[in-house]
Amino acid sequence: MTRIAEAWRRVPTVSAKVLLILMPGTMVMAALVLAVALHGRQRDLEAALREKMAAIADVNAATLSSTSWTFDLRSVGTLVQAIGGIRDVVCVEVSDERSGDRVSWPGAGCPPDAGAAVERRPIRIHDLQVGTVALYYSRDAVDEHLRRDAAAGTLLLLLMLAGTAAAALAALRLAVGRPLHRLIASIREAERDSADERPHRPVDWRAADELGRVIEAHNAMAARLWQEETALRKSEERLALAITATRSSVWDYNLGNGQYWWSKEFPALLGYGPDELAMTAETWASLLHPEERERVIAASRRRLRDQARDYAAVYRMRRRDGRWAWIEDRATARRGADGRALRLTGTMSDVTERVRAELDLARERNILQVTLDNTDQGILKVDGDGRVVMANRRAAELLNIPQELLVGNPLFAEVVALQQRRGEFGEFGDDPDLFLSYGGGQEGTGGPPDEPSGAIDQPFTFKRRRPDGRIVEVRTNPLPEGGFVRTLTDVTVEARSAEEIFTAMQELERAYAELKETQASLVQAEKMASLALLVAGVAHEINTPIGIAFGCATHLSGRTGVLSDAFEHGTMKRSDLAAYVATAGDSARLIEQNLTRAAELIQSFKRVAVDQTSQERRCFELLAYLEEVVTSLGPTLRKSRHRIAIACSPGIMMDSLPGALSQVVTNLVMNSLTHAFPSGSSGHMVIDVDEMPDGDVEIRFADDGIGIPPENLPKVFEPFFTTRRGSGGSGLGLHIVFNLVTQSLGGRISVDSVPGDGTTFTLRVPKTATPNAAAPDTAKPDTATPHTGVPRPPGRPDDRPPDPLETEPA
Repeated sequence: MTRIAEAWRRVPTVSAKVLLILMPGTMVMAALVLAVALHGRQRDLEAALREKMAAIADVNAATLSSTSWTFDLRSVGTLVQAIGGIRDVVCVEVSDERSGDRVSWPGAGCPPDAGAAVERRPIRIHDLQVGTVALYYSRDAVDEHLRRDAAAGTLLLLLMLAGTAAAALAALRLAVGRPLHRLIASIREAERDSADERPHRPVDWRAADELGRVIEAHNAMAARLWQEETALRKSEERLALAITATRSSVWDYNLGNGQYWWSKEFPALLGYGPDELAMTAETWASLLHPEERERVIAASRRRLRDQARDYAAVYRMRRRDGRWAWIEDRATARRGADGRALRLTGTMSDVTERVRAELDLARERNILQVTLDNTDQGILKVDGDGRVVMANRRAAELLNIPQELLVGNPLFAEVVALQQRRGEFGEFGDDPDLFLSYGGGQEGTGGPPDEPSGAIDQPFTFKRRRPDGRIVEVRTNPLPEGGFVRTLTDVTVEARSAEEIFTAMQELERAYAELKETQASLVQAEKMASLALLVAGVAHEINTPIGIAFGCATHLSGRTGVLSDAFEHGTMKRSDLAAYVATAGDSARLIEQNLTRAAELIQSFKRVAVDQTSQERRCFELLAYLEEVVTSLGPTLRKSRHRIAIACSPGIMMDSLPGALSQVVTNLVMNSLTHAFPSGSSGHMVIDVDEMPDGDVEIRFADDGIGIPPENLPKVFEPFFTTRRGSGGSGLGLHIVFNLVTQSLGGRISVDSVPGDGTTFTLRVPKTATPNAAAPDTAKPDTATPHTGVPRPPGRPDDRPPDPLETEPA
């Protein structure tokens, strides 16, 4: 029912609603009348058809009874065919009860299975029934008459309905539609007139019916509303001018019914549209700053309990763009006889600029004082009257006087007198600033003859040594309004550092030479360790094919002895010889295959070994060479649960230094086995190769280990940096990789890692090495970083940190 009511409300016009009510009822009544008429017509037609068939049956039964009944098939058949020619007859059957013979028309299918009416008549001779005649007839003619009558009745019904609907709509339009149309047009014009501030025009319609009285009441109400709107508009204009002049908004809160109202200027203060904020106390509370919400709401609640009439508060509210605005809220309470607040009315103003200026000023003062107190220079300000108006802690320390004295704004002469009593001036004897005037107008009052005197308008600087040996640089800057600002700087360290720099440089050069010698030794040790790993791989890989070949030879030797004994004793059979030949063939094939495999492994290991012990440049196929290097690492990999895969397209030819590439891959694999996987875990390593359009090859070595912490990423290529110092790590593996890639192979390398998500080293090297890459041993592996003595990676001409675009740390 709810859906029907909702659909009824959505019908757009009254005419449509009238038709929805009128047409279904009219159609139902007309349909019932038509149905009753058709039912009567059907009964009449069926009765007429039945009477017709009964008469035909009686006539033919009488005809057959009047003849001498001999059941002549030919004469009976002729009669049956004549009866069958009558319209509506579908089957005629004549039967002889004495002989059991039967004549029917049209033959097959008579009598019909169903759907046909029948008229049966007995054939009698001398009151004795000798046979039966049956006429089966169809009601199709009746149905056809009914269909024609139904079509004609339906057409007549539709014409009647159309006429009824047209008459009803015409009456509805004249009686209801025209006055309603004028009323609606008047209401819409009233909206436009109100927006344009024009008086409303009444509806031009007069009638004594209900709609006439409604329109008359509407005209009277519209005239009254126009007068009230005019008065309200003038009042709002005055209020808006007052609010705009004060850059504020007005609000009102009725405590009795909880209604909250504010003027349209309040949403505008926060950047909202006039209708974007619901006028509720909850909306106001939701806009408060989280740090101030509890305080402001608690203060607002206190307004209801105390007896004060006026309130003021400043707090922050969130603007539409997410920023915070400072709002000054002023309110007045209207109270009842018992003193309880009944209503709060006030204004809210945006004071963000004023509050920010106050906060900035307070912040700047605080920053200035904190800066002065924490600066390494002593700062002292003296006004035109010679009084100390500002000083920091460092000034008190360098002047060797109590800070409490400077806080009390003493005369500068008193400060100098205190220093004189303590002997702070040494060979100077006095302070020059005591005898100089700054800002003009005051002449010197005398002093030592070698000291300058008179008005000074330029900075004045001198140094003096304190009794404790510290050297203080004093700089005096005159102020335009009179007085000066004095800065005191302890330059003792700078004075003593010159003699220490030479000694430090000598020590640095000696330490760098020792470091370079140690690095060279460790690099050679890394190369020998890699070669040892290769030798172990040779021994392990060769043992497998040779062992299989040896086993096959032993098995063949045993079968040969058995066959020889059978031959000598004359017991050898043809099947024994055939089995021996098959065994010999299989053994020979296995021996040949495994020895061939051993030879290939030996050639591969020889190439890798020669490459690792020399830096000769040659052409090689990258995929095959990487497989040879990984094969040489087979024993080390099989000792662990880790696996390595190669994803490289065949046919990539390199004209480069295979030894350097082998050393790089070996060090990367060993680095992952050592650092990437916890003990007892199983991991995967992948060597992925892509051929670049610019003639380079990009090799990505990735593992799914624990990754590298972010703080260690910038240092992974530095020499001697390792996280396994106590476990035998030298910290040179990745440094050697960096040198080989950037110098020997002429490429670049970067690392990317996420803790817990593995590490990826990306190498980009040219397929054809540069000419100077053929002799990397002659190049200096690294240079010292200035001021630290720590060697930096080669190929970087300055001491700047690694560029993230070059070495993408992870």
